[in-house]
Amino acid sequence: MLNGKRILVVEDDEVNLLIAEHILGKEGYEVTSVDNGESAVDIIKNQRFDLILMDIEMPIMDGLEATPLIRAEQNGAQVPIVALSAHTIPEKIAEFRQAGMDDYILKPFDGKKFQTIAAKFL
Repeated sequence: MLNGKRILVVEDDEVNLLIAEHILGKEGYEVTSVDNGESAVDIIKNQRFDLILMDIEMPIMDGLEATPLIRAEQNGAQVPIVALSAHTIPEKIAEFRQAGMDDYILKPFDGKKFQTIAAKFL
């Protein structure tokens, strides 16, 4: 268990967010959540995170728009950003990477899949 690591979850779906918060909290991660990419860009200016889980499709600003803006911020330049998406086609995954995301997790959020990702980045 990697207690104390800070994770930003950017997710607009309440159910998906509750599942992610529950799984991550149970594993000892400190979780902060926002419901759109614009809020993620704003929060990264003042807070540091060890990992960002970024939904792709959200209102106001989606994950593909927010990721390059986060990368441009000092606090977001090096933090791993992992897409949360139901898309599995290679073209979509290539879009995630082109936007600056490091990896992806398929929805619905799964703790075992997350631990595989966490082992790579945390």
